[in-house]
Amino acid sequence: MATQGFDLAIVGLGLIGSGATRHAAIAGVGSVVGIGPSEPVDWATHDGPFASHYDSGRITRRLDAKREWAVLAARAIDQYPIIEAASGIRFHDPCGLMFVRNDEAGIANQRAVADQLDIPITIEGSEQRRASLPHLHFPDGYTTLHEPAPAGAVDPRKLVAAQLSAARNAGAATVDDVVEQIETIDNAFHLTLRSSAEPIVASKVIVAAGAYGNSLLPSTHLAAAVRPEAIVKGEVSEETARSLEMPSFIYLLDNDLLDDVYVVPPTKYPDGKWYIKIGGSRAGAAAVADANDLSGWMQGNTAEEQIDAMRDVLTSVLADVEFISWSAKPCLITDTTSDLPFVDMVAPGLTAVFGGNGHAAKSSDALGALAATLAIEGRWTDAELDASAFAAVHGTYQPPTGSRHGN
Repeated sequence: MATQGFDLAIVGLGLIGSGATRHAAIAGVGSVVGIGPSEPVDWATHDGPFASHYDSGRITRRLDAKREWAVLAARAIDQYPIIEAASGIRFHDPCGLMFVRNDEAGIANQRAVADQLDIPITIEGSEQRRASLPHLHFPDGYTTLHEPAPAGAVDPRKLVAAQLSAARNAGAATVDDVVEQIETIDNAFHLTLRSSAEPIVASKVIVAAGAYGNSLLPSTHLAAAVRPEAIVKGEVSEETARSLEMPSFIYLLDNDLLDDVYVVPPTKYPDGKWYIKIGGSRAGAAAVADANDLSGWMQGNTAEEQIDAMRDVLTSVLADVEFISWSAKPCLITDTTSDLPFVDMVAPGLTAVFGGNGHAAKSSDALGALAATLAIEGRWTDAELDASAFAAVHGTYQPPTGSRHGN
Protein backbone atom coordinates (compact mmCIF):
# COMPACT_ATOMS: atom_id res chain seq x y z
CA MET A 1 0.00 0.00 0.00
CA ALA A 2 1.35 3.42 -0.91
CA THR A 3 1.89 6.00 1.80
CA GLN A 4 -1.40 7.75 2.51
CA GLY A 5 -1.91 11.14 4.06
CA PHE A 6 -4.87 11.79 6.36
CA ASP A 7 -5.92 14.70 8.50
CA LEU A 8 -6.71 12.38 11.41
CA ALA A 9 -5.93 8.75 12.17
CA ILE A 10 -7.55 6.76 14.96
CA VAL A 11 -5.43 3.84 16.20
CA GLY A 12 -7.58 1.09 17.67
CA LEU A 13 -11.06 0.21 16.45
CA GLY A 14 -12.61 -1.18 19.58
CA LEU A 15 -15.57 0.43 21.29
CA ILE A 16 -14.00 3.83 21.95
CA GLY A 17 -11.91 4.00 18.78
CA SER A 18 -14.84 3.14 16.53
CA GLY A 19 -16.88 5.84 18.24
CA ALA A 20 -14.09 8.37 17.76
CA THR A 21 -13.89 7.44 14.07
CA ARG A 22 -17.61 8.04 13.56
CA HIS A 23 -17.60 11.35 15.39
CA ALA A 24 -14.54 12.57 13.50
CA ALA A 25 -16.13 11.57 10.20
CA ILE A 26 -19.44 13.33 10.83
CA ALA A 27 -17.58 16.44 12.03
CA GLY A 28 -16.43 16.90 8.43
CA VAL A 29 -12.91 18.06 9.28
CA GLY A 30 -11.15 16.37 6.37
CA SER A 31 -9.86 12.89 5.71
CA VAL A 32 -10.25 10.40 8.55
CA VAL A 33 -8.94 6.85 8.86
CA GLY A 34 -9.52 4.30 11.59
CA ILE A 35 -6.97 1.49 11.91
CA GLY A 36 -7.35 -1.69 13.90
CA PRO A 37 -7.45 -5.46 13.51
CA SER A 38 -10.63 -7.47 13.29
CA GLU A 39 -11.47 -10.12 15.88
CA PRO A 40 -9.05 -13.06 15.62
CA VAL A 41 -10.50 -16.27 14.23
CA ASP A 42 -8.28 -18.53 16.33
CA TRP A 43 -7.25 -17.04 19.67
CA ALA A 44 -4.71 -19.79 20.33
CA THR A 45 -2.59 -18.95 17.28
CA HIS A 46 -3.26 -15.21 17.16
CA ASP A 47 -0.03 -13.19 17.42
CA GLY A 48 -1.53 -9.70 17.50
CA PRO A 49 -3.38 -7.52 20.00
CA PHE A 50 -6.61 -8.57 21.70
CA ALA A 51 -9.63 -6.45 22.61
CA SER A 52 -12.43 -6.80 25.14
CA HIS A 53 -15.39 -6.20 22.83
CA TYR A 54 -15.34 -9.79 21.54
CA ASP A 55 -18.60 -10.43 23.35
CA SER A 56 -22.35 -10.08 22.89
CA GLY A 57 -23.54 -8.70 26.22
CA ARG A 58 -22.68 -5.67 28.33
CA ILE A 59 -24.86 -3.64 30.64
CA THR A 60 -25.77 -0.04 29.93
CA ARG A 61 -26.93 2.47 32.53
CA ARG A 62 -26.77 6.05 33.61
CA LEU A 63 -27.03 5.22 37.31
CA ASP A 64 -23.60 5.66 38.89
CA ALA A 65 -21.97 6.98 42.03
CA LYS A 66 -19.54 9.04 39.96
CA ARG A 67 -21.07 11.98 38.12
CA GLU A 68 -18.68 11.84 35.16
CA TRP A 69 -19.62 8.26 34.31
CA ALA A 70 -23.32 9.11 34.54
CA VAL A 71 -22.92 12.09 32.19
CA LEU A 72 -20.92 10.05 29.67
CA ALA A 73 -23.45 7.22 29.77
CA ALA A 74 -26.39 9.57 29.25
CA ARG A 75 -24.69 11.08 26.20
CA ALA A 76 -23.85 7.69 24.74
CA ILE A 77 -27.32 6.25 25.31
CA ASP A 78 -28.85 9.25 23.55
CA GLN A 79 -26.74 8.34 20.51
CA TYR A 80 -27.75 4.65 20.37
CA PRO A 81 -30.83 5.15 18.13
CA ILE A 82 -28.85 7.50 15.89
CA ILE A 83 -26.08 4.93 15.42
CA GLU A 84 -28.60 2.15 14.82
CA ALA A 85 -30.43 4.23 12.21
CA ALA A 86 -27.20 5.26 10.44
CA SER A 87 -25.90 1.70 10.26
CA GLY A 88 -28.99 -0.49 10.14
CA ILE A 89 -27.47 -2.59 12.94
CA ARG A 90 -29.44 -3.07 16.17
CA PHE A 91 -27.25 -3.49 19.25
CA HIS A 92 -29.29 -2.05 22.15
CA ASP A 93 -31.71 -3.97 24.41
CA PRO A 94 -33.56 -1.51 26.71
CA CYS A 95 -34.45 -4.14 29.30
CA GLY A 96 -33.73 -1.91 32.30
CA LEU A 97 -31.06 -2.12 35.00
CA MET A 98 -30.96 -2.70 38.72
CA PHE A 99 -28.15 -2.13 41.21
CA VAL A 100 -28.22 -4.40 44.27
CA ARG A 101 -26.09 -3.33 47.23
CA ASN A 102 -26.16 -3.01 51.03
CA ASP A 103 -23.80 -0.11 51.74
CA GLU A 104 -25.50 3.10 52.80
CA ALA A 105 -22.72 5.41 51.60
CA GLY A 106 -22.68 3.99 48.08
CA ILE A 107 -26.45 4.12 47.85
CA ALA A 108 -26.43 7.76 49.00
CA ASN A 109 -23.82 8.66 46.37
CA GLN A 110 -25.85 7.05 43.60
CA ARG A 111 -29.03 8.75 44.74
CA ALA A 112 -27.28 12.12 44.80
CA VAL A 113 -26.01 11.72 41.23
CA ALA A 114 -29.42 10.49 40.06
CA ASP A 115 -31.10 13.53 41.61
CA GLN A 116 -28.54 15.90 40.14
CA LEU A 117 -28.87 14.52 36.61
CA ASP A 118 -32.60 13.76 36.81
CA ILE A 119 -32.14 10.02 36.29
CA PRO A 120 -35.41 8.24 37.10
CA ILE A 121 -34.86 5.47 39.65
CA THR A 122 -37.02 3.39 41.95
CA ILE A 123 -35.60 2.17 45.26
CA GLU A 124 -36.82 -1.02 46.90
CA GLY A 125 -36.01 -2.95 50.04
CA SER A 126 -35.91 -6.74 50.29
CA GLU A 127 -39.67 -7.28 50.68
CA GLN A 128 -40.59 -4.96 47.82
CA ARG A 129 -38.01 -6.60 45.54
CA ARG A 130 -39.32 -10.08 46.33
CA ALA A 131 -42.82 -8.92 45.43
CA SER A 132 -41.81 -7.29 42.13
CA LEU A 133 -39.13 -9.79 41.04
CA PRO A 134 -39.86 -13.06 42.86
CA HIS A 135 -37.60 -15.11 40.55
CA LEU A 136 -34.48 -13.11 41.53
CA HIS A 137 -33.07 -14.13 44.91
CA PHE A 138 -30.83 -11.78 46.88
CA PRO A 139 -30.02 -11.75 50.61
CA ASP A 140 -32.21 -9.86 53.04
CA GLY A 141 -31.01 -6.35 53.82
CA TYR A 142 -29.91 -5.48 50.28
CA THR A 143 -31.36 -2.42 48.60
CA THR A 144 -32.28 -2.42 44.90
CA LEU A 145 -32.04 0.70 42.77
CA HIS A 146 -33.96 0.29 39.50
CA GLU A 147 -33.29 2.34 36.39
CA PRO A 148 -35.85 1.86 33.60
CA ALA A 149 -35.25 1.77 29.86
CA PRO A 150 -33.24 2.88 27.98
CA ALA A 151 -30.94 1.27 30.55
CA GLY A 152 -30.37 -2.40 29.82
CA ALA A 153 -27.77 -4.09 27.63
CA VAL A 154 -25.73 -3.63 24.47
CA ASP A 155 -24.03 -6.09 22.15
CA PRO A 156 -20.44 -4.78 21.95
CA ARG A 157 -19.57 -6.67 18.76
CA LYS A 158 -22.59 -5.19 17.01
CA LEU A 159 -21.95 -1.75 18.49
CA VAL A 160 -18.46 -1.68 17.00
CA ALA A 161 -19.81 -2.89 13.65
CA ALA A 162 -22.52 -0.22 13.74
CA GLN A 163 -20.06 2.56 14.58
CA LEU A 164 -17.70 1.58 11.77
CA SER A 165 -20.53 1.23 9.25
CA ALA A 166 -21.83 4.68 10.17
CA ALA A 167 -18.29 6.10 10.04
CA ARG A 168 -17.71 4.73 6.55
CA ASN A 169 -21.10 6.05 5.45
CA ALA A 170 -19.94 9.47 6.67
CA GLY A 171 -16.73 9.27 4.61
CA ALA A 172 -14.14 7.72 6.91
CA ALA A 173 -11.74 5.06 5.69
CA THR A 174 -11.00 1.98 7.80
CA VAL A 175 -7.96 -0.28 7.63
CA ASP A 176 -7.94 -3.82 9.04
CA ASP A 177 -4.38 -3.92 10.32
CA VAL A 178 -2.18 -3.53 13.38
CA VAL A 179 -0.28 -0.31 14.07
CA GLU A 180 3.07 -1.35 15.50
CA GLN A 181 4.75 2.04 15.91
CA ILE A 182 3.96 5.74 15.81
CA GLU A 183 6.79 8.13 14.87
CA THR A 184 6.89 11.87 14.29
CA ILE A 185 8.75 12.72 11.08
CA ASP A 186 8.74 16.17 9.48
CA ASN A 187 5.83 17.38 11.62
CA ALA A 188 3.63 14.44 10.68
CA PHE A 189 2.83 11.13 12.32
CA HIS A 190 4.02 8.01 10.53
CA LEU A 191 2.13 4.87 11.52
CA THR A 192 3.95 1.63 10.83
CA LEU A 193 1.57 -1.19 9.90
CA ARG A 194 2.19 -4.88 10.43
CA SER A 195 0.97 -5.89 6.96
CA SER A 196 2.38 -3.07 4.84
CA ALA A 197 5.83 -1.81 4.02
CA GLU A 198 4.49 1.71 3.66
CA PRO A 199 3.24 3.69 6.65
CA ILE A 200 0.06 5.69 6.97
CA VAL A 201 0.82 9.38 7.47
CA ALA A 202 -1.50 11.63 9.43
CA SER A 203 -1.45 15.21 10.69
CA LYS A 204 -3.15 14.18 13.97
CA VAL A 205 -3.55 10.87 15.77
CA ILE A 206 -5.86 9.46 18.44
CA VAL A 207 -4.56 6.41 20.30
CA ALA A 208 -7.54 4.36 21.48
CA ALA A 209 -5.79 1.04 21.82
CA GLY A 210 -7.04 -0.05 25.23
CA ALA A 211 -4.64 -2.42 26.98
CA TYR A 212 -2.03 -1.66 24.32
CA GLY A 213 -2.30 2.12 24.51
CA ASN A 214 0.89 2.71 26.45
CA SER A 215 2.96 0.58 24.07
CA LEU A 216 2.05 2.91 21.20
CA LEU A 217 2.63 6.27 22.85
CA PRO A 218 6.07 7.56 21.84
CA SER A 219 8.26 8.94 24.63
CA THR A 220 5.63 8.77 27.35
CA HIS A 221 3.99 6.26 29.67
CA LEU A 222 0.67 6.85 31.37
CA ALA A 223 -0.17 5.55 34.83
CA ALA A 224 -2.50 2.71 33.84
CA ALA A 225 -2.53 -1.00 34.62
CA VAL A 226 -4.10 -3.91 32.75
CA ARG A 227 -6.12 -6.28 34.92
CA PRO A 228 -7.19 -9.77 33.83
CA GLU A 229 -10.87 -10.47 34.27
CA ALA A 230 -13.08 -13.37 33.26
CA ILE A 231 -16.63 -13.62 32.04
CA VAL A 232 -18.70 -16.76 32.50
CA LYS A 233 -21.64 -17.79 30.32
CA GLY A 234 -24.40 -20.05 31.52
CA GLU A 235 -26.21 -21.62 28.59
CA VAL A 236 -30.01 -21.80 28.75
CA SER A 237 -32.63 -23.10 26.36
CA GLU A 238 -34.30 -20.77 23.89
CA GLU A 239 -37.58 -21.35 25.70
CA THR A 240 -36.02 -20.24 28.98
CA ALA A 241 -34.34 -17.27 27.31
CA ARG A 242 -37.57 -15.99 25.79
CA SER A 243 -39.69 -16.53 28.89
CA LEU A 244 -37.32 -15.19 31.55
CA GLU A 245 -38.10 -11.55 32.28
CA MET A 246 -35.20 -9.84 33.97
CA PRO A 247 -33.20 -6.63 33.70
CA SER A 248 -29.45 -6.37 33.63
CA PHE A 249 -28.08 -6.06 37.14
CA ILE A 250 -25.00 -5.24 39.16
CA TYR A 251 -24.64 -7.00 42.49
CA LEU A 252 -22.19 -5.84 45.16
CA LEU A 253 -22.03 -9.04 47.12
CA ASP A 254 -20.37 -10.17 50.31
CA ASN A 255 -17.89 -12.64 48.82
CA ASP A 256 -14.25 -13.47 49.51
CA LEU A 257 -13.45 -14.12 45.84
CA LEU A 258 -15.49 -11.49 43.99
CA ASP A 259 -15.82 -7.79 44.75
CA ASP A 260 -18.88 -7.40 42.54
CA VAL A 261 -20.60 -9.00 39.57
CA TYR A 262 -22.72 -7.84 36.66
CA VAL A 263 -25.25 -9.98 34.84
CA VAL A 264 -26.72 -9.62 31.35
CA PRO A 265 -30.11 -11.23 30.59
CA PRO A 266 -30.34 -14.13 28.12
CA THR A 267 -28.61 -13.17 24.88
CA LYS A 268 -28.23 -15.04 21.63
CA TYR A 269 -24.53 -15.38 20.77
CA PRO A 270 -22.94 -15.94 17.34
CA ASP A 271 -22.90 -19.71 17.90
CA GLY A 272 -26.71 -19.64 17.88
CA LYS A 273 -27.00 -20.52 21.57
CA TRP A 274 -28.54 -18.46 24.38
CA TYR A 275 -26.46 -17.49 27.40
CA ILE A 276 -26.85 -15.54 30.60
CA LYS A 277 -23.54 -13.78 31.10
CA ILE A 278 -21.92 -12.94 34.42
CA GLY A 279 -18.74 -10.93 34.80
CA GLY A 280 -16.97 -9.97 37.96
CA SER A 281 -14.01 -8.29 39.57
CA ARG A 282 -11.80 -10.71 41.44
CA ALA A 283 -10.74 -9.57 44.87
CA GLY A 284 -7.04 -8.67 44.81
CA ALA A 285 -6.49 -9.49 41.12
CA ALA A 286 -2.90 -8.66 40.12
CA ALA A 287 -2.18 -6.56 37.06
CA VAL A 288 -0.74 -8.10 33.91
CA ALA A 289 3.01 -7.49 33.94
CA ASP A 290 3.80 -7.27 30.22
CA ALA A 291 2.64 -8.09 26.70
CA ASN A 292 3.66 -11.74 27.01
CA ASP A 293 1.55 -12.16 30.14
CA LEU A 294 -1.33 -10.37 28.43
CA SER A 295 -1.26 -12.76 25.48
CA GLY A 296 -0.84 -15.71 27.82
CA TRP A 297 -3.96 -14.73 29.74
CA MET A 298 -6.07 -14.22 26.60
CA GLN A 299 -4.86 -17.42 24.92
CA GLY A 300 -4.82 -19.69 27.95
CA ASN A 301 -7.54 -21.40 29.96
CA THR A 302 -6.91 -19.73 33.33
CA ALA A 303 -10.26 -17.94 33.07
CA GLU A 304 -11.97 -21.31 33.51
CA GLU A 305 -10.79 -21.32 37.12
CA GLN A 306 -13.41 -18.65 37.84
CA ILE A 307 -16.37 -20.69 36.59
CA ASP A 308 -17.18 -22.23 39.97
CA ALA A 309 -17.28 -18.93 41.90
CA MET A 310 -19.40 -17.12 39.32
CA ARG A 311 -21.67 -20.11 38.74
CA ASP A 312 -22.37 -20.23 42.48
CA VAL A 313 -23.37 -16.57 42.48
CA LEU A 314 -25.55 -16.81 39.38
CA THR A 315 -27.34 -19.99 40.43
CA SER A 316 -28.05 -18.51 43.86
CA VAL A 317 -29.71 -15.47 42.29
CA LEU A 318 -31.45 -17.45 39.52
CA ALA A 319 -32.24 -20.52 41.61
CA ASP A 320 -35.21 -21.50 39.44
CA VAL A 321 -33.36 -21.39 36.11
CA GLU A 322 -32.10 -24.60 34.50
CA PHE A 323 -28.65 -24.17 32.98
CA ILE A 324 -27.37 -26.47 30.24
CA SER A 325 -23.63 -25.79 30.26
CA TRP A 326 -20.99 -23.36 31.52
CA SER A 327 -18.02 -21.73 29.80
CA ALA A 328 -15.57 -18.91 30.49
CA LYS A 329 -13.64 -16.40 28.42
CA PRO A 330 -10.81 -14.04 29.38
CA CYS A 331 -11.21 -10.28 29.27
CA LEU A 332 -8.96 -7.26 29.83
CA ILE A 333 -9.62 -4.20 32.00
CA THR A 334 -7.39 -1.12 31.77
CA ASP A 335 -7.46 0.69 35.12
CA THR A 336 -6.54 4.20 36.20
CA THR A 337 -6.28 5.48 39.76
CA SER A 338 -9.07 8.01 39.18
CA ASP A 339 -11.51 5.35 37.89
CA LEU A 340 -11.93 7.57 34.81
CA PRO A 341 -10.33 7.21 31.39
CA PHE A 342 -7.50 9.35 30.13
CA VAL A 343 -8.79 11.71 27.44
CA ASP A 344 -5.93 14.09 26.89
CA MET A 345 -3.47 15.48 24.38
CA VAL A 346 -0.14 13.95 25.41
CA ALA A 347 1.90 15.68 22.69
CA PRO A 348 1.08 18.22 19.96
CA GLY A 349 -1.39 16.52 17.65
CA LEU A 350 -1.41 13.26 19.67
CA THR A 351 -4.48 12.43 21.77
CA ALA A 352 -4.74 9.44 24.11
CA VAL A 353 -8.07 7.91 25.12
CA PHE A 354 -7.95 4.70 27.14
CA GLY A 355 -8.40 3.38 30.67
CA GLY A 356 -12.03 2.28 30.75
CA ASN A 357 -11.81 0.78 34.26
CA GLY A 358 -14.38 -1.84 33.27
CA HIS A 359 -17.10 0.81 32.86
CA ALA A 360 -16.51 2.11 29.33
CA ALA A 361 -18.52 -0.12 26.99
CA LYS A 362 -21.83 1.64 27.65
CA SER A 363 -20.22 5.09 27.42
CA SER A 364 -17.78 4.38 24.60
CA ASP A 365 -19.49 6.60 22.05
CA ALA A 366 -19.30 9.60 24.38
CA LEU A 367 -15.62 8.92 25.11
CA GLY A 368 -14.95 8.66 21.39
CA ALA A 369 -16.70 11.99 20.89
CA LEU A 370 -14.60 13.64 23.61
CA ALA A 371 -11.39 12.37 22.01
CA ALA A 372 -12.42 13.34 18.49
CA THR A 373 -13.37 16.86 19.55
CA LEU A 374 -10.15 17.30 21.52
CA ALA A 375 -8.05 16.12 18.58
CA ILE A 376 -9.88 18.31 16.07
CA GLU A 377 -10.04 21.46 18.19
CA GLY A 378 -6.66 21.04 19.87
CA ARG A 379 -8.16 22.01 23.23
CA TRP A 380 -10.81 20.92 25.74
CA THR A 381 -14.15 22.51 24.87
CA ASP A 382 -16.60 20.52 27.02
CA ALA A 383 -18.36 22.81 29.48
CA GLU A 384 -20.09 20.03 31.43
CA LEU A 385 -17.04 17.87 32.18
CA ASP A 386 -13.81 19.09 33.75
CA ALA A 387 -10.70 18.37 31.70
CA SER A 388 -8.69 17.74 34.86
CA ALA A 389 -10.80 14.66 35.64
CA PHE A 390 -9.59 13.04 32.42
CA ALA A 391 -6.05 14.41 32.39
CA ALA A 392 -3.24 12.04 31.50
CA VAL A 393 -1.20 10.98 34.52
CA HIS A 394 2.37 10.04 33.73
CA GLY A 395 4.36 7.51 35.69
CA THR A 396 3.44 4.43 37.70
CA TYR A 397 -0.11 3.29 38.34
CA GLN A 398 -1.33 3.38 41.94
CA PRO A 399 -4.37 1.28 42.85
CA PRO A 400 -7.37 3.25 44.13
CA THR A 401 -8.67 2.76 47.63
CA GLY A 402 -12.18 1.57 48.42
CA SER A 403 -14.90 0.25 46.13
CA ARG A 404 -15.04 1.56 42.58
CA HIS A 405 -18.84 1.47 42.83
CA GLY A 406 -19.03 3.43 46.06
CA ASN A 407 -17.01 6.50 45.21
